Amino acid sequence: MNRLEVIGNLGADAEVKTENGSKFVSLSIADTRRVKRQDGTYDEKTLWISATINGDGGNLLPYLVKGAKVSAIGEMDVRTYHSEKQRALVAGVKLFIRDISLISTNVDDVPRDLYDEDGVAHHVGKFYYCDTAKGKTLYSRNGTNFVSDPNGWVTPAPVNVQVESAAETTAETTQQTATDNKQKKTKK
Repeated sequence: MNRLEVIGNLGADAEVKTENGSKFVSLSIADTRRVKRQDGTYDEKTLWISATINGDGGNLLPYLVKGAKVSAIGEMDVRTYHSEKQRALVAGVKLFIRDISLISTNVDDVPRDLYDEDGVAHHVGKFYYCDTAKGKTLYSRNGTNFVSDPNGWVTPAPVNVQVESAAETTAETTQQTATDNKQKKTKK
């Protein structure tokens, strides 16, 4: 088995596709590296990796948007295709993702200095990694919550929104109205 781990940015929003009755998520991950030339200047080299995830992406799908930084691990396959731009056959990498983690959805999502519950400062480094706060909830100076997973990757904490169903709200209102009416009759 060929195993590949890549950290990169998504080149487009993830798409859910269906083929032969099976759903999968299609991604394009850019692995960009800076290479120093002899004259001291830098060139950026980008390797585009075509990737898929079995299933519909679940809760992670809304966050897999263009520019999001991800860490993906899976089985790789090298394929050749004809590039119209280069007018030649080129090699491409296909990744069948087995494990994917969201590192960040926006460059400014994670401040460089965060604090744990005890007020201890933790520095968040390159790629939003913090090895001193693995598995902890962290807070910014303005009180925004962040989560450091067991591996040390820091992301904004998910926001849980509870929405009451219309039936529950109606039942509570009806019960409160009945209680109010009962209290009014008792006072008379």
